[in-house]
This record gives sequence, C-alpha cells and structure tokens, in this order.
Amino acid sequence: TIHLPVSQALERQDLDQLQNSMASVFGITEVYGAYLFDANGKRLSSFGVVNPTKEQATDALEQIAEGEFAQYERIRGRNVYSFFMPIFDATGQPNGLLQVTRRRSDIDRELTELKYWAWGSFGLVSLIILGVITYSHQRAIETPLQKLVESMRRVSQGDREHRAAEQGPIEISQLAKGLNGMLNAIEAAEKSEAQQRSAREQMAERLRQTETMAALGQLSAGVAHELGAPLTVVDGRAGRLLRRLENENDLKELNEIRQQAARMTSIIQQLLSFGRSSRAEFRELDVTSLIERAEALLANQGYQVTFVKGPMATIKGDSLSLEQGLINLLRNACQACPEGPVELCWEQDEKQLKIHIDDAGPGINEEQKAQIFDPFVTTKAPGEGSGLGLAIVKRILREHQGEIILSHSPLGGARFSLILPLVLTTDSGTSA
Repeated sequence: TIHLPVSQALERQDLDQLQNSMASVFGITEVYGAYLFDANGKRLSSFGVVNPTKEQATDALEQIAEGEFAQYERIRGRNVYSFFMPIFDATGQPNGLLQVTRRRSDIDRELTELKYWAWGSFGLVSLIILGVITYSHQRAIETPLQKLVESMRRVSQGDREHRAAEQGPIEISQLAKGLNGMLNAIEAAEKSEAQQRSAREQMAERLRQTETMAALGQLSAGVAHELGAPLTVVDGRAGRLLRRLENENDLKELNEIRQQAARMTSIIQQLLSFGRSSRAEFRELDVTSLIERAEALLANQGYQVTFVKGPMATIKGDSLSLEQGLINLLRNACQACPEGPVELCWEQDEKQLKIHIDDAGPGINEEQKAQIFDPFVTTKAPGEGSGLGLAIVKRILREHQGEIILSHSPLGGARFSLILPLVLTTDSGTSA
C-alpha cells in the first residue's frame, strides 16, 4: 500500500511526502514501527517506539539480497517481527529499504489463532467428511446388507416365495442374485421331487387297482362259472313245469322264479365279462352304425332314448365290447330317469370322438363320484344292480386307449362322456 508513494518520495527527495507516507503505515492495525533506510543503511525516517541500529539495517539489506524478507529479531531488548520491503528507483535499481515491525507477541498470538482456526477448520471438515462417509456407507452398504439379512430371515422362517432385492453395491447385488438363484433351484428341485412323488404314487395306485381288478376278475369268473350251471338247471326245470301246470298261482310263482334266474344269469354274464381276459378284435368302425345298433338293442328292451345325430366319424375298436359299454350306460341312464329324457349325442375334434350320454335324473353326488367306477359300487337300491356295469365300461374304454368322464348334465342329471381316438385319414383317403 505504501511502497509506491514512499518510492516516489524517496526518488524526488520529497521529505514531506515521505513523512506523510511513513505516518500512514500506522493506519495498519498493530504496527509497532516503520523505518526507512537508504541504500547505504542510513536511516532516513523512522516512526516507532524502538529504532533499529545501523548494523541491524545493514544486516536487513544483506538478508534481502539473500532472498529473506522477514525475520524475528531483538531491537534494543524487545522481541519484534520485521518485514523488509526494498525500494527501487525509476531504473529498477535499489535505493532504499522500508522496514515494518510488529511485536512478536502479537504475531505469536495471531499465529496461535491461525493455528486454532486451522485445526478447527480441519476438525469441522473432518467431521463433515466423516458424516458423508458414514451416510454413504449406510446408504450404499449397510442398508442393502440389512435388507439382504432380512430376506434371509424371512426365507429361514418358511417364506419360500420371497426373493431378495438385487440392489446396492455390486458385491451385495451379486450375493442377492446368488441367494435368489439358490432359492429358485431349491423350488424347482422341490417341484420336480413332488411331481416324481405324485407320479410314483399314481403308478402305485394304478398297480394296486390293476392287481385288485385282476384278483376280482379271477374271483368273479370262478363264482360265475360255479353258479352258471345250477342256474341253468333251475331255469330249465322251471320252464318244463310251466308247460305242465295249469294253476294260475303256480304259474305266477314259476314265472317269478324264471325272472330271478334270468336276472342272476345277467349278473353272472357281467361277472364273466369283468373277469375274462380281453379277446377284442379291433377294426375300423363307423360311429353312426355302432350307435344305431345300440339303439335297436335298447328299443327291443323297452328303453326310450333320444339320439342326436352327429358328424360322420371312424374309430378303431371292438364292435361287441363298445356296444356293450354303450348299452350299459344308456340302460343306467334310463333306470335313473324312467320318465326321461335320456339323450345321446356325439362330436369330434381333430383327434378325438366324444360321445355324451345325458339324463335328467338325480345325478351323482361328489362322494359317489370318487368311487363310481370301482367294481361293486352302485347308486341303485339294494338288489337292483351288481355295481359292475361302470367298471366294465371303464375297462373297455381303457382297452381302446380312451377314457370315460363323469360330469353334470345340461338336462340336470349326470353326463357320461366317452372319449375315443379317431382314425385319422391322409389326403389320399387312407387311414393313418
């Protein structure tokens, strides 16, 4: 601030301006003294309590020459801090020295304050940095890690559907992906094991049913064979007596005997059908012709069925066994709904034929549906059915690679649907 006016006043030897410029130094806070020397170390002007000696001024000029512009020193027994400023003339040559001193205690105090301020600033910045690091750590690492631990806890408590959020730093997201992959693999393995277990149970159940059916078949065939001959004798003897007797009551009793014998013979035939091994002769059958033959046989037995004609279709199977299956189902429907109606219709898709038999009877409840196709299970009153008809139909459908399905009928009763594979024809008209 005072370098330029002091330099100009010194160059012009203007003592008044020089004094004024030197006096202005004390406008700076806590200045202890200001001294002006010429190039030879002679003091030209001084303001302050303590004046430096000529030797000290000469030393100051030497220090400036060596590049030192400030130092601590003692001037006449007092510790001061001196700042040296060279004065140059218009040609750039040094022609003097300006020395400004301050008490060392003031400098030390300011340095101490500066040190405290620096340490305080450092501490504050450190706290801010620590806070930022802590917040960033919590947000970037601790929070995702806590979420991952929470996901593991939920899975350990049985929540197998839960999956960890794949968020956060790449290391934690990789852990979450690994956990999810492990859970998916465990779930897939459990599903596969459950499917295999279910398949084994179904296979074991089918094997059990097959063994049961085989044992029942052998038993039924043996019983039917043993009862067949005596029933034939009973029916034959009753027929001969009918031709001899004329008493009306006796004739009525004999007719009752023959009717019951015929019923027992029908049951025996069902037992034989259930028990004998299949000797089916498979050939291509026209569905319409097959159903018309079943219709004619039912009409001869006095049953009324409404036949809804369907599309032309060809299946491959045994004519006699399929007719038997249709007649069993239609007879059951007529017996369940004596007043009608009973309907038969059929439809087809690309690969299957579906024959539907509907009645308006009471239907079959849910408890009976589970066992309705088992041998000796019937919904009829005691003494009115053997419980073999539906079991025989199911066996016939199984032999033909088909199935039978029980459902609710649009007429209000039961619907039995026979599903059979169609004979597929090629473009040339030959069956495939």
